[in-house]
Formats: sequence, structure tokens, C-alpha cells
Amino acid sequence: MKSVKRGCVLAVLFVVVSCKKGTPTQGTPNPNIAMEYINLYDRDILANAPGYAIDVNHDGRKDLHFVTQLVGDPVAQVDKIQFLVSSNIDVMLPVNSNEEIPVMNSGETIVLDSFNGYQWFDLSSIILVQKIISFTEPDKWEGHWKEARHKFIPYQVVIAGKRYNGWVEISVDITNEKLVLHKAAICKNPETIVKAGI
Repeated sequence: MKSVKRGCVLAVLFVVVSCKKGTPTQGTPNPNIAMEYINLYDRDILANAPGYAIDVNHDGRKDLHFVTQLVGDPVAQVDKIQFLVSSNIDVMLPVNSNEEIPVMNSGETIVLDSFNGYQWFDLSSIILVQKIISFTEPDKWEGHWKEARHKFIPYQVVIAGKRYNGWVEISVDITNEKLVLHKAAICKNPETIVKAGI
């Protein structure tokens, strides 16, 4: 009986040790990753002004675009100033069924596959925040990112079939009606789980 129990304990230990070796799991960042950081110098994205695009992997093609657009809605009798992030082909953003990107905190894990209702899509254009200007009511702000201060947008770039995780650090300044781009980063290692802001 003791040998059976000892055998079970050894089998469980073998499974636990085996799971800890090899490729990181969906939620475990690799501690030996190398990141490349891009200083965006607190660049402002303002309404009625040119946006800004980032080439995160230095291939000469802009990967992520931060822009604004003015949309009129005569039915609802409102105008909307929308602040958006858009991605190019083979540049993926995690998007949920409400067309939102998660607001990530520093240290949160950026995984490779779908997570918490978010799926990775390329060629996306997502409203981060918008100002609603009503003809009949006070102006108001809406959007998943309207309270964001030094938060992180996760992204992936696909190169030769391999995914490279990264992030962009932004703030939303409702008082001054702008987005602020602080910095970005991309992992140098493909198929690697990373942490936002690190």
C-alpha cells in the first residue's frame, strides 16, 4: 500500500515538474525575453490635427496609426470627435464583441492567443474614446479608455508566420481633449508572452 501511495506521489511530482519545463504556458511570461523600446516623447493626438503612425518593427511600413475623426449623426443630433487606433495587415489588436481593446495595467500579461473574450484581429480600427457634442445636452465623453492614465494597448506583429508581442503606453487627457503617446515596445523573440510596460 505504501509503495502505491509513493508511486502516486512520484507520478504527480513528475507531471508538475514536466509542466514547468519547455514552452511557457498561456499565462506565464518568459523571464529571458528581449524587448526593444521606442520613445514616443509624449506625443499629443489632437482633434482636427494630423495623427501619428508607428513602425514598430522597422520594416518601412507603418504598423499602428493613432488618429481622430469627426462624425456627424443628424438622427441623434450629435457630433462625435473620435480618437482611434488602427492596425495594418499582419498587425493584430485584441478586440472583444463590443469593439473594445483591453485597458492593460503595467505588469499584466500579453498572451499569444485569445483571452477573456478578446480575439486578435489585424486591419482593425477601434475607437478608444470619443467626445459626444450634443445640440440639446451637455457634452460628454464615452469609451473604454476615457479614464486611462499610463495604460497599455497590447498588439502583435506577424512576421514570417511568427507572432511578436508588444505594447503602446498611452494616456487620455479629457480636459485637454487629446491622447498622449508615451512609449512603445516590441519583443525581439517570436511566440513569446510578455508583460505590459516591462
